[in-house]
Amino acid sequence: MPDRLALTGANGFVGRHLTAFAALRAWEVVGIVRSPAGAEVVRQAGGRPVVVPDLAGPSFAQALAGAGAAVHLAHIGSEKGGATYEAVNVEGTRRFVRAAREAGVERVILFSGLGVARYGLAPRVTNRYFLSKLAAEVELFRSDRQAVVFRPSYIVGPGDGLLSVLLDGLAGRGLDVPGDGRYRMQPVFVNDAAGAVLAAATVPVPAPPAPPHRVLDLVGPEPVSYRELIARVAQAARASGRPVKGRVRGVPVGEAERQARAGGFLGMGSDALDCLLCDEVADPTPLASLLGRPLTPLADALAAAVSGAA
Repeated sequence: MPDRLALTGANGFVGRHLTAFAALRAWEVVGIVRSPAGAEVVRQAGGRPVVVPDLAGPSFAQALAGAGAAVHLAHIGSEKGGATYEAVNVEGTRRFVRAAREAGVERVILFSGLGVARYGLAPRVTNRYFLSKLAAEVELFRSDRQAVVFRPSYIVGPGDGLLSVLLDGLAGRGLDVPGDGRYRMQPVFVNDAAGAVLAAATVPVPAPPAPPHRVLDLVGPEPVSYRELIARVAQAARASGRPVKGRVRGVPVGEAERQARAGGFLGMGSDALDCLLCDEVADPTPLASLLGRPLTPLADALAAAVSGAA
């Protein structure tokens, strides 16, 4: 019998890749979405969609019923359209935990953010977005469920938001880089992220005195600076026959912050800009250990992402 995995946010970037990855490995995937349009994305990825418009109430628990594990991906990275971090990231996680308990799902998996552990220690991870991710983690840890928390850096794959911005800029209009571009990130391939979720859903619960909860930094094998990432993306774009003619321009960090506050710097609000500038990296060894194999090299991840990009 294939395992059943239920996930919220199944029509998002990570959600649709996870759905397709799991379905190809004979998992039954229940993708919980808010709209019929989201349901169609799940269906095309190979999952069984369930529409729960407000991610609350009896229908939420019913959608999770029978799952061996439930994954919570529905969150926001910026506040707009009336949505708030407190309502979506924190209260939404609280409702998810409640629904998992009502459905009898023992293991719950949450995507948080790399840098949460340094909230209050570093200015770029001390904002309302990171606070909401920290509070969401606490909701899981205070519950009676078996919690697995992944703290991702940048997840790279076909259709990811940052890659699309970089490719568009490199193709013609150019790219503005805040400051010196030396701040680092640690991109992880989306299929490695999906494989880690399936592994986390099935790994045995550690025996006492080990804690029942687990936290893993979801990072790739290689930290790179933002400028180096742009250079690597340009290299992958050229190899795939894409045009690379846009100039890479440095702009003062203060100017990037002003644009972010005014409505967007390369599509990023203030909190997203903080994520770019936060310079958070981590040890990839625990993630590779969970997967039971080496992580996908960055060059291979970027090549796959660029070749599959629109």
